[in-house]
Amino acid sequence: MANGDISGYRNDEPSPNDLLDREKIARALANTVQVCETPLVVGIYGSWGTGKTTLMELVRKKLEGDKVPTIWFDPWRHQFDDNPVVALLHTMVDKVVDRKRGKELLTAIASALTDSVITAAPLFHELSDFHAYKAEYEESLFEVRERRVQLRESFAKLMRAATNDGEVRLVFFIDDLDRCLPKSILKTLEALKLFLNMPGCVYVLGVDREALENSINTTYSDRNIAEQYLDKIVQVPFTLPPVSTGSTIEFVRSLLPDGLHDIAEDIVAGLGTNPRRIKRFVNSLVLNHELAKQTFADQAYNAKLLAALLVVQYQRPKLYRRLAEDRLVLLEGAELDKVDAGTANDPMVRRLVTEVERDPSALDGYVFLSTVAGVRPVEFDVVVTKVGEYRINVIKVIREHSDIGLKEARDLVDSQPPILVASGLSRAAAEELVEQIRAVDGQAEIR
Repeated sequence: MANGDISGYRNDEPSPNDLLDREKIARALANTVQVCETPLVVGIYGSWGTGKTTLMELVRKKLEGDKVPTIWFDPWRHQFDDNPVVALLHTMVDKVVDRKRGKELLTAIASALTDSVITAAPLFHELSDFHAYKAEYEESLFEVRERRVQLRESFAKLMRAATNDGEVRLVFFIDDLDRCLPKSILKTLEALKLFLNMPGCVYVLGVDREALENSINTTYSDRNIAEQYLDKIVQVPFTLPPVSTGSTIEFVRSLLPDGLHDIAEDIVAGLGTNPRRIKRFVNSLVLNHELAKQTFADQAYNAKLLAALLVVQYQRPKLYRRLAEDRLVLLEGAELDKVDAGTANDPMVRRLVTEVERDPSALDGYVFLSTVAGVRPVEFDVVVTKVGEYRINVIKVIREHSDIGLKEARDLVDSQPPILVASGLSRAAAEELVEQIRAVDGQAEIR
């Protein structure tokens, strides 16, 4: 948003530019993909909004600059297909395989994938029924085995055609797999393991590992299977490192109009370094900023004060609701921690307190703006404020949610409240966890 232009509100699409100083990471991954043995699966792990897609785009750009063919696939767009793997292969055929030959092989693969289930036969009542059923069942099993062999052969032919018998390296980028329904996730992962692991092929998965593991565990009704399952598929795991504070501040400045550059550090201090969260916040801030310039036309307007209030609205909704009703709640000193733990030492809150101490009505215009065009969080943390008498039950709830060991859960529960027990949850998931903690006589809040 150069020259104060406010037309550049940011959407959630990945940035085509490296605004988070991840050039070195992209180059290292691109080099790895070009020299590794094949087949190979690389997993890029990161939570919501941390820049997985942007990093994958940077890697793809470098590979294409080195003349390495790449295929980009978004499985969630095809999760309601009978088999999303066919859509992946269609994408590949459109780009790197002779269309006529590719279509023939795709037809064979789609046909084989459609018919692989033996339906249950009715109960038999006589021995002759049993023998007839047994013969039919064995014939069906033979047909299924034969079809699976043909399926494997068709996959192999198609992948050999795409990679010139393994001589050409082909890199697949599979993004947002964790957004799919569990059934679609498993179909894609199992295809990677059973059919697509052909010489010359490298697969780069961009996923939220925790969300993916939850889907796997849900499918198999086993909380301990996901890690082993993924380890058998992903040979090179890479967890996206946190963005440095300095890089994030520069990123925020690139989003802000010229007149707001000096509040970039405040935004990062208040919100952390999640790029997508920051983009959404900045969109609301810029809109509030433009409204404020009109609302405070004849009065002094403090952009830092507006930013502080919006950070509080985003990070401390409980306190925000109280101060929106009564600004004097900010003058309660240490009692503020009873409204929202940790509030008294929050620099954004202290900025608001100072202003209300000067003039109890100083925030009125800012609060009005924030209620009209404020920020609405899409990720929530859960904090235990009191463990209660049934400590063991609270430990059990935390272990079931986070999948941590018994010792870690005990240490967490024995620490001084407020205790952060989950972060980055949806509103529904956060509310469910709070209810589970309260059901065992603990006290918890959503932040």
